[in-house]
Amino acid sequence: MIVASAVAAVVLALGLASDVDTSDFRYTRTLAAPAGAAVSFEPDGAVYAHARADFPDLRVVDADGTQVPWRTEPLPAAVSQEVALVARGRVGDVVSVVVDRGRAPEVIDRIDLEIPDRDFVGSVEVLGSATGAEASYATLSTTQIYAVRGAVDARSTTALFPPTDYRYLLVRARGVSDITGATVARDPLQPRLEPVSARSRARERERATVVRLDLGFANVPVDAIRVRSTTSRFVRPVTVEGSNDGVTFVTVGAGEIARFRGVDLDRLPVDARHRYLRVTVTNGDDAPLEALRVTPLAGARPLLLAAGHRPPFAVYYGAEDVAAPAYDFARLPAAATGFERAGVGTLGAEAVNDLFEPPTDTRTFFERNRGALNALLVLAAIVVAVGGLLALRRRA
Repeated sequence: MIVASAVAAVVLALGLASDVDTSDFRYTRTLAAPAGAAVSFEPDGAVYAHARADFPDLRVVDADGTQVPWRTEPLPAAVSQEVALVARGRVGDVVSVVVDRGRAPEVIDRIDLEIPDRDFVGSVEVLGSATGAEASYATLSTTQIYAVRGAVDARSTTALFPPTDYRYLLVRARGVSDITGATVARDPLQPRLEPVSARSRARERERATVVRLDLGFANVPVDAIRVRSTTSRFVRPVTVEGSNDGVTFVTVGAGEIARFRGVDLDRLPVDARHRYLRVTVTNGDDAPLEALRVTPLAGARPLLLAAGHRPPFAVYYGAEDVAAPAYDFARLPAAATGFERAGVGTLGAEAVNDLFEPPTDTRTFFERNRGALNALLVLAAIVVAVGGLLALRRRA
């Protein structure tokens, strides 16, 4: 209780001393962060629901009452490098190659393999080492690779793994005849997608399964839908719709999910900013998919605060008429923002800003009551019409 009171006192003091008029903002919360460097933090569902799109009404104030410039965190520069295969080997059905990325290697998160086979189904294990010594390799990931032709042509020879700066990569591939080359990369436009918390409810209707997801807050961004099932073989059309009120839905994505020999396509890209998602799997004359699991996925969208400000910070948002801020910090090139050395901030619980003052309604009486006046005019027209009919009947 004492801690809560102290936090409230700090927030109030910030509101009074800041060069931001905090009475414009309906919501506030604290942001704990390390001192000194730039600070990165991830908006949560409450921020998306209560701030305006792209956050023109978001302001941050530091412990000294100074406004803190912020921006969306810049994407890291794309890195793509063709690499040398410095060792090759085969043991049974396992083809092995060692990749040397040279001195001071960049951070990467994938390797694309050149495989001469036209049709194959296999897997790739990727291990990493800083020195190349045999006992120093650590397992990074195992990824399915394939090339199939038929009802759905598909080819995938890329192995993904957590971001790493290991100089040496050991690649072990099963189900292929050879690895003739490789390219490593970090793709900033393909962020790692993580599950978004949601409640789900499924129901069967004629020739389709409908799954309704509730993300808890309006305007929550979702980049993909993952649809998984224990059914061993299928190809099904899927439509994804979004809504913020749960009544009016719009289409945000569509495509096919499929599973058969060598193919497991379980993701659909979507462009959604909604609380509710409705995922419809068309079954046709087939039985519904078994043990169906539908998961919304999204990439990180961190905001970056400029360095040189003292925490803790207070974050304000939820203003109707406040214009977007204009900071030099937002126009800096990525390398000048310090984002790669940024500390990670943690948002506190959302609270209603005690200093908030709703904007004065400057509309005229007629503008404020236009709906009621229209209803009265309609009612008056009905009364006149009824009176006219009665008068005509009397004359008759």
